[in-house]
Amino acid sequence: MAKYLKFLLIIAVLSILLHAVAFVQAEEADSNLPQNILNISEPLKISYEKARILEVEETTQKIEGEEGVRYETLQKVRVKILSGKYKGKEEVLENTISANPLDLSLKKGNKILVYIEEHKNGSVIFQVQDYWRLNILIWFVVIFLLILLLLGGRQGLKAILSLAIAALLIFKILIPQVLTGGNPIRLALVISIIITIITLILVSGLRRKSIAAILGTIGGLLVATVLAIFVGRIANLTGTSSEESRILLIEFPNLNLQGLLFGSVIIGALGAVMDIGMSIASSVTEVKKTYPYARMQELIKSGLTVGRDVMGTMVNTLIFAYVGVSLPLLLLFTKYGGSYLKFLNFEFVAEEVVRSIAGSIGLVAAIPLTAIIAGYLEGAKRETKNKK
Repeated sequence: MAKYLKFLLIIAVLSILLHAVAFVQAEEADSNLPQNILNISEPLKISYEKARILEVEETTQKIEGEEGVRYETLQKVRVKILSGKYKGKEEVLENTISANPLDLSLKKGNKILVYIEEHKNGSVIFQVQDYWRLNILIWFVVIFLLILLLLGGRQGLKAILSLAIAALLIFKILIPQVLTGGNPIRLALVISIIITIITLILVSGLRRKSIAAILGTIGGLLVATVLAIFVGRIANLTGTSSEESRILLIEFPNLNLQGLLFGSVIIGALGAVMDIGMSIASSVTEVKKTYPYARMQELIKSGLTVGRDVMGTMVNTLIFAYVGVSLPLLLLFTKYGGSYLKFLNFEFVAEEVVRSIAGSIGLVAAIPLTAIIAGYLEGAKRETKNKK
């Protein structure tokens, strides 16, 4: 039975991978968008490069207006570009410091991000964009990976490998294909299934609990997808509520923003659904090891019991994640008053509600699916031994 299941899973994995590759190739072939879509808009080229501040000169000016007197500090900043096409070039840039908390207060020796805009007539514009943060972020990621390795050992290494594969699939396949007109829902679903299979097999090997967790996760994601599409279309969600989505619509008129909204539900729920799927499948397997003669019904019941215990915290994980992102907006709305029910009616809020609720229902749906599949597989194992 085990060899038969392993053979079926290998065939399923290969089939999904081949279909994914064929799907991606078909999307590329069918796309009517030009291959240089990222370079058709003015200006000719935009880039962001690292720079170091060599010198800062400041002058303060008094400005009188209708709101009273205010003071602004004008900084003339001499910078040296440290990366990209203009590496080694020195430029003098202007930076204004006012009462706006978004303004940057620059000092000699700071490393900053410079916005570079090249035009067809040969002119180049340099502007101060932001502080350079990449170094500290890289170190933060390195510390995270070291903690995984130190505490997780071999399993930590597998987790890092699965994370790298997931990032590769998302940034090298999902995002480029969506930008070239691919269907975001299908792409997100296919990529999520591939990530689920690779991650769970890497973490637990090709075992019954991995099969149960994979099938339960896929089932939960399908439920979340169907619900998001159904509710989103009835609620007339367009996916154009954010400033970023409207910019995308201008740059890529053929981009399916509504599909992108529904695809984001799949990606957003993937981690939590996969987590609960493996938790339930592992618990059923452990019960089977402790009580080898447990019946299939008992194994399913134990999986459901564990699922109910972790369901509340896992659902909270999704809800709190979305609330955390929207917290500044909630504070702003509270300041200016109004009914929270009317607040939910705004599309940008309704989108988050659909994301969180659909993802949470998908997570809940994965619990009985995984418990039933894991109980059946472990019960089938017992029946096979009894026959022998």
